Amino acid sequence: MRRDEDLLRELNEKIGVAESEGNRAFLADVLAPVLAFRRANGAFVDRTTFLDDVKESAHRETEIESIRLLERNRAVVTCTVVMVDGDQRKRFHNVRLFVRSGDGAWKLLAWANEPA
Repeated sequence: MRRDEDLLRELNEKIGVAESEGNRAFLADVLAPVLAFRRANGAFVDRTTFLDDVKESAHRETEIESIRLLERNRAVVTCTVVMVDGDQRKRFHNVRLFVRSGDGAWKLLAWANEPA
């Protein structure tokens, strides 16, 4: 059985890839039924708005800073996402709250980011 830390690391890296590829299906599967998301520009959006805004975009590299398990069914992941567009690199610090669903899968419930 894979460790939760390994699953969460891989999941967070895949989130960045899915965002870059515009992969709404993957992201819809990862998100909890309700999402609270704070964009880097300070805007707050819900799950539907987040998914509606997903489109192919710049390549992202995810640098995991920490994964903290809170008992068995909650975890906080902090990471920096670097968007690479040609010679330009933009960095964003992310805090993500995951909860375990009834089937045992990790779901993203809350997410806040800001320019790093």
